[in-house]
Amino acid sequence: MTQTDRGQRRDRILKAALAQAADGYDAVQMRAVADSAGVSPSTVYHFFPSKDDLLLECLHHWLTTCAANTAPGFAGADDPHGRLMSVVGSLTAQLSSTPRLADALTRAYLHADGLAAGTAELVRDALVNLFAEAMAHAQAAGHEYHRQVAGLVADVWLTNVRAIAQGRTTAQDLQRSLARTVSIIARNTGGQAPAHGLADLAVLGA
Repeated sequence: MTQTDRGQRRDRILKAALAQAADGYDAVQMRAVADSAGVSPSTVYHFFPSKDDLLLECLHHWLTTCAANTAPGFAGADDPHGRLMSVVGSLTAQLSSTPRLADALTRAYLHADGLAAGTAELVRDALVNLFAEAMAHAQAAGHEYHRQVAGLVADVWLTNVRAIAQGRTTAQDLQRSLARTVSIIARNTGGQAPAHGLADLAVLGA
């Protein structure tokens, strides 16, 4: 099997899993994914050791696609915090518009263990990078302050998107809460990364 063949099979598996995940976590069955992708179940397990690992790769793929589509809009606000909240709002609207998919993907993230835990870290890294790049825009996305804020927002977002999917909160409530937290952080740090981190300041926005 060539590298191209491997990539194509992997992509078909992800596409099939995403289609099933649109009906919720329990709707995703590895054998059914294999049938839909035109591969054997053993091939699915070769690429993805578990159902949660597969769903986490789906979430990573979704975020990567969103990052490519969202990047042109980074210039929509002069303020880095405004750009961040614009991207957060866009992601929240997109994922919460398909609540069963949102629940399936974030459930896999929040309960990841074993090999899936490593994939969960890749998902978080992708989200942090997206948020940090939105803040930095034309500057270097490695700015420590940007990454600290992006990491905080990513953790809150990943936890609360599932709550939106389950009807325990709303996208508007999450956006307001994050905007309040980011505003407090910006006001108290002046855009500089504090030596002790952002955890104490974040509590003020809760």
